[in-house]
Amino acid sequence: MAQALGDYPSLRRLNVPAVIPSPQRLGYRARVKLAVRRSKGQVLAGLYLPRSHRVVDISSCPVHPEPVNRVVQGLKAEIQRLGIAPYDETSDSGELRYLDIRYSFWSRQLVLTLVTRHATFPHGNDLARSLKKRFSFLAGVAQNINEDPGNVIWGARSRALAGRDTVIERIGPLKIMLPVGVFSQANPPVARKLYEKVHALAALSGKEIVLDLYCGVGPISLYLAPAARLIWGVDESSLSIATAKQNARMNGIANCRFFDASVAEKVAEAKRLFPQVDLVVLNPPRKGVQPDAMAALFSLQPPRI
Repeated sequence: MAQALGDYPSLRRLNVPAVIPSPQRLGYRARVKLAVRRSKGQVLAGLYLPRSHRVVDISSCPVHPEPVNRVVQGLKAEIQRLGIAPYDETSDSGELRYLDIRYSFWSRQLVLTLVTRHATFPHGNDLARSLKKRFSFLAGVAQNINEDPGNVIWGARSRALAGRDTVIERIGPLKIMLPVGVFSQANPPVARKLYEKVHALAALSGKEIVLDLYCGVGPISLYLAPAARLIWGVDESSLSIATAKQNARMNGIANCRFFDASVAEKVAEAKRLFPQVDLVVLNPPRKGVQPDAMAALFSLQPPRI
């Protein structure tokens, strides 16, 4: 890490702390996304090779929990049996594009989402029922519909095919509900270390007002809540915010308020309502903090971020 940062003159003097290892070296990945394709008559479920759209099959990947690999292998067999066509992006034909799997180490259950090219999915219900009958730990199967021929995995619409579309993971003292369509950490034990580190760095006394920006389903807010006076969690995903509210209720936490809103607008509102915001937690998506949100933060001038 120090060598990588050293390529940038402004970062060369940064003190790089020791890397915190994952408690599990293998079998740790609770979120798995795989492309589905066909090659030489065989169904592939895997990842793209670098700088290409060729898929290499990883249906027995050692970083996946064993139940995940079992379901992927069973799914491939059922695709062949039922005659379901994997997607072909060259001709924009076929049905099944991607798999998205969420596994809970706490409940030892998983939810499988099948991302399809069209809303109509022949044999989809048969496939879901067959898999759920075969694997007792498969809590549910959902369909996500992505009619855009581009490279984005997820579409805007989802529906349940069998069972439920949510798993619950336990991270430290919290139970966290994770429905299809929300962001979740791939490695829950490492996520726990991350949230505990945020809690330690925050060093709250019980009197502070905290903003948790890009809060997702609320795990950082809920970790900090017992030591804070009030926490506002803000995210621009309505599903994430609805889930965060459910997570607060499920964990008996009453001093968190969650808002489906523009981050910039809620920061500006907090500046108007509160004499001081004592701490801001930022955990933005890959695209980073929007310029208007950054400007609002500079205007807020919190003592700690």
